[in-house]
Amino acid sequence: MNTKKIIGGIVLNGLEENPLGPNIISYLCSQKKESPFLDFKKIISIDKNSTFPNLAKDMFAFSNYGGGWMLIGWEEYKKNQFVPVGLPEEYSVDQADLQSKFNSYSNSDMEIGYVEFENNFQGNYSTTDAKVLEKINSISKRFALIYIPPSHTLLSPKKEGKYTIDGKEHVVFKIGDIFYRRGTQNVVPGAYELTLINKRIRNENYRLSLLGGEPDMVEETLYSNLFEITSVPKYVYEADSLNYDNVSIKTLLKQNKIFPEFYYKFKFWNKKLITFENLQDNDNPYRQLVDTKTICKTSLQQWITNADKHPQIIELLNREIKHFIISRGLWHNQDKDNFFYPSESESRKEVWQSRYRKSNKTVAAKMYAEQIKKSIYWHIAFSVNVLHLRDRFYIRILPTFVITENGRNPISNFTIGTIITRLSYSKYNSIYLNTVLFWIYQLGTSKDILLTDYMTICSKPVEIKINAGILFDMPSSEFTLDIADDEIYADEEINDI
Repeated sequence: MNTKKIIGGIVLNGLEENPLGPNIISYLCSQKKESPFLDFKKIISIDKNSTFPNLAKDMFAFSNYGGGWMLIGWEEYKKNQFVPVGLPEEYSVDQADLQSKFNSYSNSDMEIGYVEFENNFQGNYSTTDAKVLEKINSISKRFALIYIPPSHTLLSPKKEGKYTIDGKEHVVFKIGDIFYRRGTQNVVPGAYELTLINKRIRNENYRLSLLGGEPDMVEETLYSNLFEITSVPKYVYEADSLNYDNVSIKTLLKQNKIFPEFYYKFKFWNKKLITFENLQDNDNPYRQLVDTKTICKTSLQQWITNADKHPQIIELLNREIKHFIISRGLWHNQDKDNFFYPSESESRKEVWQSRYRKSNKTVAAKMYAEQIKKSIYWHIAFSVNVLHLRDRFYIRILPTFVITENGRNPISNFTIGTIITRLSYSKYNSIYLNTVLFWIYQLGTSKDILLTDYMTICSKPVEIKINAGILFDMPSSEFTLDIADDEIYADEEINDI
């Protein structure tokens, strides 16, 4: 029997992630309770005389449900409250053995993911329970994670699952039993749950057929988060820089009414100042930063075809765009290199023209964060970077969140990361494109974005038409979001203003 390979990753914060990658591990380790997609285990064993059938039953349930994870090295200290205790030194499980052991029970082979990792939870686990703190402070740093992918068929045992302890035989499942994840329990599914399983399997097989090259032949339009830079600088200027320090440079730029004076539209490279600004123009304020006798003008094409110079062009284009974004009134979170609107009040809204109507979008609001026991601000945010694809330049917009302590100053640590993840996980993916379009509107108000006289960005996303059906595709008239108006991404229709 051939193993059905599960293609693709998990979407977290709008990005496809490896199901066993560091971002997924970080998110799962921030959980303290079991859920429909997560189980905690203190230890597992795949030895011949072990209780492995209990683990196999859990795997059957997870896979039929739609996939999930098991964190190994956690202990339940009170009902559905788990704490990391680490793995013992003698613990050893091989991924190939784990997979073959499960597949020996299953009517359809499955590719199970397994990884061991290190983590230090000291200082990152908010609890006043002395016993819990004692466990955390004494734990080893080694843990394990199992990923059970969604099944492509209804999984059930092909042989009886039983083991013997102290001479007593325990039968966990019989041939043909079906299990499903109901909340945090692994149960025999009812009629309605069987319907859900079969529907999910159809969707999963359809997704795999698309990725495997067997799509339907219905033409679809795919929208991306890429926007073409339709006009780029023709020339790059370089010259010897004068001996100015950063404070002097900012002062000079500010005197010439350049804003933001603190985010430069040039960079230093090979002891030269390089920029798209015309240093040969006597009225250009950037000319004051260089030795005018050394100014050199070179075509952009010569730079982008040179392996050493190409990265400098990408950085200069990024600098131009970020300089422009800051000039539009957004704040730059330098730590994460993303942008957001600050807020001086309890919340802030910005007007934009969506695909269907003029709306107000909440871009920042005050909230109480249970994790840190204080009020903070969440801000929708985005990062932007330049891509060079097939002789064309594009910007890519990636929406995210920023957490601030006062509506202005970003804060970032392990706990804040879990707040952002939880905000993103439940709301973010369902309206990804809408959020991308909101940010591009803020930069160009539905028009092409003219950064300078030498650089323009198209305000419409790159799209492609392909003969492939899209999972969950439906007419926009039938599409509704299960998000209340007062929640994070609420857009409120307003009259023309």
